[in-house]
Amino acid sequence: MNTIKILFQKHAQFIKFCIVGVTNTSISLIVYYFLLNADVPYLLASTLAYCAGLLNGYLLSSSFVFKQKRTAGQALKFISVYISSLLINLLLLFCLVDVFIISEFPAQVIVTFFNVFYNFILNKLWTFKS
Repeated sequence: MNTIKILFQKHAQFIKFCIVGVTNTSISLIVYYFLLNADVPYLLASTLAYCAGLLNGYLLSSSFVFKQKRTAGQALKFISVYISSLLINLLLLFCLVDVFIISEFPAQVIVTFFNVFYNFILNKLWTFKS
């Protein structure tokens, strides 16, 4: 039990980031699923779904994960990180769907795993740098 506590303390920030990420990912994947079923093209559906979790992600990341007061400059950095992440998301999604012929929904799930680490590292080292 003590080992788990030490492990959590050492990685608490990343664990909290993952909790926020699960919330955002759930929102995004639900929106993506419904948009695909509404015959929205998959790249547009991914973009709209990605934006659905953006505000929630910023509010929870600033207050729960990195515990910082929100500023306009910080918000711009956060948005920049997530726009770059969205572009990478769309590129990888396109490759998985159109090149490797993976179905749209599983492809989005695969791409999401990459985005978790990308977003955490950039937000920790740049957006919410102490």
